[in-house]
Amino acid sequence: MPSRSRPIPPRLLALLFTLLATIGACGLRPPPPPIDRSQDERIRAEVMARLAAEPELDEASIRVEVVGRTVMLHGSVKGMGAWQCALTNAGLVSGVVTVVDYLQIERGKRDVRCLAPRPDSSFIVGGP
Repeated sequence: MPSRSRPIPPRLLALLFTLLATIGACGLRPPPPPIDRSQDERIRAEVMARLAAEPELDEASIRVEVVGRTVMLHGSVKGMGAWQCALTNAGLVSGVVTVVDYLQIERGKRDVRCLAPRPDSSFIVGGP
């Protein structure tokens, strides 16, 4: 007499297939490319020089960190105008890919005289 086996429930089959596909695909991803840090010191120096040249910014209250052409600004600025000026100056340095904002905005002026050209507001906010 042939043995009667119970059929595998479809939900269990789907779970097993998903699990096997997930485990199998984990090895297919190539390793991330190495971070290019060859320009970091130059970028940091240029960002710091630009911030120091701005009359409305207190460069002593802003710390600049660069990792793999990504600039991180730490510290504080006085007002939205100074905040926008600091971000704009950091982004205008040659070789910068991203500017990460860790700045605290203290009470201050909304509009300041910034030597860097003002970016298009649609670029900052996402625009039309």
